[in-house]
Amino acid sequence: MTVPAIGRREQNKLEKRSRIVAAARALFTHKGFQATTSAEIAVAARVASGTVFTYARTKDDLLIMVFHEEIVELSERAYRAAIRETGLLEQAVAFFDTIVAHHERDLPLARALMRQLGYVDSPEQRELVEEITLTTLRLLGQLVDAAQAQGEVAAGLSVTAGARSLFAIFYYHLGAFLSGYLDRSQFDRVLRTDLRLLLEGFR
Repeated sequence: MTVPAIGRREQNKLEKRSRIVAAARALFTHKGFQATTSAEIAVAARVASGTVFTYARTKDDLLIMVFHEEIVELSERAYRAAIRETGLLEQAVAFFDTIVAHHERDLPLARALMRQLGYVDSPEQRELVEEITLTTLRLLGQLVDAAQAQGEVAAGLSVTAGARSLFAIFYYHLGAFLSGYLDRSQFDRVLRTDLRLLLEGFR
């Protein structure tokens, strides 16, 4: 079955979107999310000011759009790091370590992103955030499922509930780390402690 070619108009839209995302990502990184204006993004992307809002209603929407693909890819990279480890505890630690190490490179931007991920207010944002969340839970679920097959966790455990529980512990401590309540060594310690306690309850 032949896939129809993308029309010129659609191709132009995709190219503009790509330029806007790249420009926003660069400005958010080098200037900061709060300090960056939509006008600066438009100039850097070589589009009219109003064009930015064709693709994202607000700067907050744009933040989600910019990081959507990046965070999905990050979760997949975290899974690849996890499966190199033995045992669900070490796999979960490796999975989450990959994610927090990525956010640690730009803490102000990570804080802005986490705030926005937690309080979506538009269907467009919700759809992108849902995909990020479902991808992460699916990959964590694969780790739990494999551990279940090895007899490491109870046969009757819901894989989905297990994945949600692992992620809930990580997300709680990530918030504390990004807010400055925990430094990185404290984060690593309490994450491992709480994950171990959770997994003992899985048996």
